[in-house]
Amino acid sequence: MASINERETVDEIIASNGKGGCVKIVQYNNMFNGGLTYGLVFKQDGKGGYNRYEESAACLNPQVLWEKK
Repeated sequence: MASINERETVDEIIASNGKGGCVKIVQYNNMFNGGLTYGLVFKQDGKGGYNRYEESAACLNPQVLWEKK
C-alpha cells in the first residue's frame, strides 16, 4: 500500500493497467488538510490491504477510482 498526492503518477498507473503491481486506486480526502490523496493497493498486500482505504478519520470520502480487471 502507498498513499500519494500526484495525479500524474495515478494516470500512468491507470494507463499501464497496473504499473508496478497496483491492483486498485482509491481517491480520498486526507485528514491533515482535506486534500485529495490517492491510496494505491498492490497485489502483494493481500486481501487485508484491499479494503484498507475505507471511511475513517484519516480517510474521508473514499471512492474507488480504478481497479485492475
